[in-house]
Amino acid sequence: MHKALVIKVAIILGLTLGLMVPLGMVSQLIDERAARQEAVVSEIAASSAGAQRLIGPILVLPYQEEFTQEYWEKETIDGELKRVRRIRQVKVDGRALIMPSSAQMQFDGRTSVKRRGLFKALVYELEGGIQGRFVIPAQPALERQQENSHIQWGQPYLSLGLSDTRGLVRTPQLQWDGTPIDFAQGTLLDPTLPQGMHVPLPKLVQVGQGRASFGDRAFVDGADADEADADEAERAPREIPFSITLAFRGTESVSFVPLADSTRIELASTWPHPSFQGRFLPNADGQMIDADGFSALWEVSALATAAPANLRADVAAGRVCLGGCADWLGVRFIEPVNIYSMSNRAVKYGILFIGLTFAAVLLLELLRSLKVHPAQYLLVGLALALFFLLLLSLSEHIAFGLAYGLATLGCVSLLGYYLIAVLGSVKRGAGFALLLAVLFAALYGLLMSEDAALLMGSLLLFGLLALTMVLTRRLDWYALEKSVA
Repeated sequence: MHKALVIKVAIILGLTLGLMVPLGMVSQLIDERAARQEAVVSEIAASSAGAQRLIGPILVLPYQEEFTQEYWEKETIDGELKRVRRIRQVKVDGRALIMPSSAQMQFDGRTSVKRRGLFKALVYELEGGIQGRFVIPAQPALERQQENSHIQWGQPYLSLGLSDTRGLVRTPQLQWDGTPIDFAQGTLLDPTLPQGMHVPLPKLVQVGQGRASFGDRAFVDGADADEADADEAERAPREIPFSITLAFRGTESVSFVPLADSTRIELASTWPHPSFQGRFLPNADGQMIDADGFSALWEVSALATAAPANLRADVAAGRVCLGGCADWLGVRFIEPVNIYSMSNRAVKYGILFIGLTFAAVLLLELLRSLKVHPAQYLLVGLALALFFLLLLSLSEHIAFGLAYGLATLGCVSLLGYYLIAVLGSVKRGAGFALLLAVLFAALYGLLMSEDAALLMGSLLLFGLLALTMVLTRRLDWYALEKSVA
């Protein structure tokens, strides 16, 4: 029994495996270009403003707790070492954090592209503001070191965290209970929120044991009210409205941390390809995406998030915002087609394409009693491997779909022209080129339909196997071994 067919199949398999080397080189090049793209995004963010996260506003009430503390001290008395009880005055600094009772954020944005050579980064600018109310309790909740200690209130301030303050387009403005107040640099909540700004507010007025009120009008004066009214006023919380106008830039994504009892966020942009992220998705009836951009609405209740409690814990522990910044929501401005991820996915199908092409040539060779040299198989395989390099290089200059079409046209035309001579017939060469065009079209469908890629790929392989089995169902393989010899 002649073994020529087995030997030839083994040679073709060896060539197929050998062509994994150029495919691997193309895949490595794609990874290098993708890494360079990420580096360019980081460089642009480092020189302008990175991804932004807005946290707040937060009302901070600094205080100093004073109390006496007993302790034991060893002293030498009459020549003997004895323990003596002493009393000392202790002062401990603390901060009480009050979150808004309601906050409505509304921002409109536009996007643009910044380039460095062939690589680019998507940047945005948002403009809008925050409106809401704070409810200030007459007796804020404090973590006292000792009961009945004396509380001395400091200068309160409003903090607003922004992850990269270089992105501020103009100085933010605050309206506090109808009074305009300028922002200052820093949140004064280091290290929990190292980036951001704050606004000094009117000083607190002492009201009884640990009680306080904003402004020059103390509730306990009693000048305009009797004692009962004054006592009731002491216990009544005060509601203060506020509004902040804010405009800032960022790179690729923006997110928000909902801290209010009731948070409402409206975000709109001219970018038509948003990717909503975080712990909360927009309301289904408040989300709209079309060719002109997108708009989204989030509504988050304090019952649905632990962000306020976790932020207080982070500030008290003096650590970077961890749990308090975990419950965030936002959007990423993504490219509709990432050329490097698409090229990388295409290369993964490269060995399959080469194998199917070699199998088709071999089948045609056997059915038509042709002679195709292994060197010719190698040239066909190299042309297929070169397709993926053409796809990568073209897609860096033109749209991915157009790049894919041009690379396919070049590769199919070259192989069709070459196979006319190899297969000895214009009809065979053109038919084979048409088959390759169908395979490339199927690959493009796989790349564009990521969710259905597995299904489409399975159906494609099943169809090709079924076609092969139908065409070779009456083939005498033993007779072919003699003809190949």
